[in-house]
Amino acid sequence: MEHMGKAQDNYKWEYYNDIEGLRKHRLSALQECAKDMRESNERCFPVTLPSLPFSNEEFDILLSAHFLFMYSDRLDYQFHIETLNELLRVTKEEVRIFPLVDLEGKRYEHLDILISYLADSGCTVEEVKVPYEFQTNANLMLKIKKG
Repeated sequence: MEHMGKAQDNYKWEYYNDIEGLRKHRLSALQECAKDMRESNERCFPVTLPSLPFSNEEFDILLSAHFLFMYSDRLDYQFHIETLNELLRVTKEEVRIFPLVDLEGKRYEHLDILISYLADSGCTVEEVKVPYEFQTNANLMLKIKKG
């Protein structure tokens, strides 16, 4: 939160109103998540990507939100390929990735190459506009359907 003041012009504040509203919302979400994890620990699994401890096609649909491309300054292209292959392995139908930008709001630099790789692997890949946009330019989701 301490860095939000410096970058607040990169965000749209209609939903949260201001940095304090965002802080309250995130704190509440963190508390709810921690409570749920304590009460339902059989649903929560600590993992380290790019490998997952799940069976092939264990999930119908999988969502990766605010992780993969957001940290592309720390996670390289090879990590993204390995992670997407693993997400597809454990998914029956579809993987969704949101958003498609890095922390600066720039489109992931290798996205077109990644989409070509997925298409060559037999997947149908689509960029879909979503109604949620807090970070400027972060309103696209990648839908990857297995072939």
